[in-house]
Amino acid sequence: MTTFRETIKWVTQYQRRQWEATPYEGREFSAALYEKDDTIARITLNRPEKRNALNDAMFSDLMAGLHKANDDTEVRVVIIRGAGPNFSAGHDLSSPVGEESPPIHPSLSPNVRDFYNIERRRCNKHEDLFNFPKPTIAQVHGYCIGAGAEIQAACDITIAAEDAQFGIRGFGVAPTGLYGHNVGPWPGASHKQWAGKILPELSGKDMDMVGAINKAVPLEKLEEETNKWAQAIANQPRDALAVTKEFINGMLDITGYGAMWRTHYEGHVMIQWVRFRGDEVSFYKSKKDRGLKGFLQERAMHATPKKKHNSE
Repeated sequence: MTTFRETIKWVTQYQRRQWEATPYEGREFSAALYEKDDTIARITLNRPEKRNALNDAMFSDLMAGLHKANDDTEVRVVIIRGAGPNFSAGHDLSSPVGEESPPIHPSLSPNVRDFYNIERRRCNKHEDLFNFPKPTIAQVHGYCIGAGAEIQAACDITIAAEDAQFGIRGFGVAPTGLYGHNVGPWPGASHKQWAGKILPELSGKDMDMVGAINKAVPLEKLEEETNKWAQAIANQPRDALAVTKEFINGMLDITGYGAMWRTHYEGHVMIQWVRFRGDEVSFYKSKKDRGLKGFLQERAMHATPKKKHNSE
């Protein structure tokens, strides 16, 4: 029987930032593209045919792009955006067994230590983006779901199209947090109900209204508005940007952000140890029996509650 450790190389739980460990020299960026315009770097998630679903190759290119932007002394701000009609639809659940992006396949017989190590590596990518030394801007349009929403949430600033869609589909997100495992103190986290929604995703306009992003604009003005913010940041002194970001992130850590990243990892471990009952949706069983599309259809039936009407 193939085991987890034979499939994915073992890495200790605590390690340096992943973008530092991902080389960019000689790299042919493909799943995520890198370009530089004077003092502004742009990283474009580039799997439009998959709605920019995140797999290992995309995460690797994203981390390498951050590494390259960090080492380039001319770059003062990084824009992260998506190619095609979407920002990102989340983890690529169709990734093959052995990749870190989807949940660990039960056939690999993982133990708790395996879960912790792979979850820390997987989730640490978002924390490393959050603590990236240079300011980051998420330019969001279309779907910004699940792991894609976590990338957006880890950026310092978000400019979105008014009709963009944010959320974690199928989880039944409560008003206590859009992404409560890592950015709970957001204004939008405690007031999501202001948008008049609890379970469905929020639009860019909704997110702007509750204060969860910096600004929402019509789609045709998204790039122009994002560039305006990026240029305003790029006009600031390098040292001032570095000190300001370190100060802000340090204060956020004092408020409990570091602890929330820990619960992010632990939450993923607990989710993957769930024992499903007969009337609940199991990803692997449903995917095996009905395929990925069948799983998505079954999950949609459970994730969207039907309205109950009084017979009186």
